[in-house]
Amino acid sequence: MKAYQFLCFFLIVASSLQSCKSSKNVANKNQRSPEQVFLFQNGRQILLSDLNQTVQVSKENFSIRFYNKRYNAENKEFYSAQIAAFLEKSELDKIELGMLKSDLACFAPGTGMAPSRSGKYERLVFNNNAHHYTMYENSYSKRLNLIEESGEFQKLEFEILGLYYDNKEIKMTDADLTEFYIAFLIDRNLNGKIDAGELKKLTINIK
Repeated sequence: MKAYQFLCFFLIVASSLQSCKSSKNVANKNQRSPEQVFLFQNGRQILLSDLNQTVQVSKENFSIRFYNKRYNAENKEFYSAQIAAFLEKSELDKIELGMLKSDLACFAPGTGMAPSRSGKYERLVFNNNAHHYTMYENSYSKRLNLIEESGEFQKLEFEILGLYYDNKEIKMTDADLTEFYIAFLIDRNLNGKIDAGELKKLTINIK
């Protein structure tokens, strides 16, 4: 009888420990990180966990969501997301960890493209020598959507509502591309260098 009671007690304790471990693992998976970057389309948010990643999208609008510190020009805290788009993979391959932004044609100082009249980039522009310079300073000075405040970070969104290539403005639904490439960069320590955790190199497949 005592052996049976001991066995029951042991099974209860083991089950409780496993339950706690499982809960901890779920919490770790759901834990937010300021380095997380997502692709969002049709209500689905995909975590872009790798430096080089291929993502499939449909011929519809989509967006890139990410965390960044607040942009404050007055204090020279220029926390921005720099987004370059290419039609050739060879251009994406030129960008590597450890490089200085000043050594790259698409990210060098002065290569940020002007936004549309709305203050935002209404289309993804393919340009080997320039990038979309995106930031959110306040509700009046913004090139991104603010999704939420999270401590010292903001969750922001860069919408891709269309494309611009071959000197034409193209709706996503009318795009005749099957693939293009995006370099997504946040210089989180503002040192002008591409450090680990600051770059995502995306291959976008259009189905």
